[in-house]
Amino acid sequence: MSVILYLPQKEKKEDDLLRIIQKAIPVQNIEICSSICELSERLRQPMMNVSAAVLYAASRAELMEIIYLNDLLNDLKVVLVLPDSDPEVLEKAYILCPRFIAVAESDFKHLGSVLKKMTNLYDKVHGA
Repeated sequence: MSVILYLPQKEKKEDDLLRIIQKAIPVQNIEICSSICELSERLRQPMMNVSAAVLYAASRAELMEIIYLNDLLNDLKVVLVLPDSDPEVLEKAYILCPRFIAVAESDFKHLGSVLKKMTNLYDKVHGA
């Protein structure tokens, strides 16, 4: 089982997010995409053993770029990290039917446990 992580920047918040994910998921099971093009290419490949996608939208514009990939995300459980909790941003985010939403201003504490549960459930269902 693996998790696709879209993490376009490497600043403090992004490092915190990566650390939380690495605590929940073994490092070798995390596929990091650092651009929308890279994410798009990965989503067009077979999704064998991919349990979820964690998508970090650092801005509203980036969220819109991720929304354009919605058709490629249909078979994945999506976890979104949004730039803020503005109602307009949340409304747009729900287009992706995320299983969990975190805000970049948070400490991501719950994201790790949610992701771990999602991947454990995937392993049970798929016999991994």
